[in-house]
Amino acid sequence: MVGLVAPVVALAACSGESPVTADPTAPAGTTPAATSSSTASTTTAPTTTAAPTSAAPAKYSTRTIKAVIKDPQLGHTITALRVSRNLPFPKNQPVGAEAFEIVGVKVEFAAGSRYSASLDPKMLTLVAASPKQNVAPTAEFGKAYKADPLLTTKRDDRDRGWVFFKVDKGTTSTLRLAFNRPAYAVSTTDKNIPAKTFSVVLTK
Repeated sequence: MVGLVAPVVALAACSGESPVTADPTAPAGTTPAATSSSTASTTTAPTTTAAPTSAAPAKYSTRTIKAVIKDPQLGHTITALRVSRNLPFPKNQPVGAEAFEIVGVKVEFAAGSRYSASLDPKMLTLVAASPKQNVAPTAEFGKAYKADPLLTTKRDDRDRGWVFFKVDKGTTSTLRLAFNRPAYAVSTTDKNIPAKTFSVVLTK
């Protein structure tokens, strides 16, 4: 048996779909004013002010994909299976709905068998091109959408579930999923596995 040691957690090693569901004025005018005298009269032309128009809300969309990240050193495979955009905000969060968009990604974890390094949803981030963002997942929406959450996956095991991200309102369609691997040290050897970020395109 060989051991991996993460910065905080000691790790042992050996060498040998349910879809997301969600509870998902006329212009003002002024009356012309007229004044008169014995010698002249003046008339003020009417003025109008257009009421502000609000943009139509972005529509919910979901698509099936297959975007794969492989970590050859640890043997992990991370596969994004679906992407849902513009998920409806819970009704009790009107302020958040004005500022953010919720993106859901269905992911399958397949942890490698060589080392005991687990896969954790917190190692994922959603990378947006415009505006530029690198967003960690949030756990606050899973229950609202009745979605199976992606769970921490131990060596040689699998799990499949959803992760959700809050991106800025108006984020463009180009999105990437990133796996941010922490650094590890093999406890019984001098080998070190450096931290590294892997990413894959979800949507263009």
